[in-house]
Amino acid sequence: MNKISLDTDIANILARLDRSNSESLLKSIAAELLRLHQAARNAEARIHALETMQAMSDQVAAASNTSVAGSLPTSVAIDAAFSLPVESGFYYLEYDLRGVPYRWTGPDPAFFFEVLIDRLSAAAFRLRYSQMCSPEASHLIRCFVDGQEIRALTNTVDGEFEVAGILPARTAVGATVISFLCPAVVAPSMVGQSNDSRKLGLAFRWLRIEPAAGLQVVEESQDSERVFSADPKPMRPVRSRGRIQSSDVKS
Repeated sequence: MNKISLDTDIANILARLDRSNSESLLKSIAAELLRLHQAARNAEARIHALETMQAMSDQVAAASNTSVAGSLPTSVAIDAAFSLPVESGFYYLEYDLRGVPYRWTGPDPAFFFEVLIDRLSAAAFRLRYSQMCSPEASHLIRCFVDGQEIRALTNTVDGEFEVAGILPARTAVGATVISFLCPAVVAPSMVGQSNDSRKLGLAFRWLRIEPAAGLQVVEESQDSERVFSADPKPMRPVRSRGRIQSSDVKS
């Protein structure tokens, strides 16, 4: 979460205001209001994330008894506004010109989610992102579930991109780790886009997981604007609870 320090000292706030002329004063006041607005948005996202984490903790405690493993949710939704840690491969929360939240992935090509979901039956997932940072990167996103690579298809939807796949059924109780491997990360400053020196992968919007019954992953034969298919490739065994490390996988 992008932290914004807020002053409680009126003198400090007044010192930041440019009172050289009326236009400058209005702009500096607007900047202060923007800071407060961003802080409020971050606080709302943080509260929502804490509530979600509390619910997940309760489910972990319940899942320790295999007799109630079926009480785990069959659907999960994760948005960019959730508190996604740096350790999982995400940067701070940002908003586009329409006010829609997103997070850049990076600095490594790999990023992952750890979720609690009922896996007694297969589940379908969709990951939405708006763009790749690298202008030359392909959209062949590789996906791993609990350390095992699965087939993933990327399709364009409403001018953005969706990665789709199937989480195979399993009987083991516990968290599911879903990892994605971006084909490239690049600093915008290195390709003349901006002065941003962060190494960025893709602009993440949301992840949706729901029961696979009655659903089909988009196939190349279907009518669609554009489809990219990433089939599983041989790789070395993945360590650390199935979390994909960029050093373990060749992009």
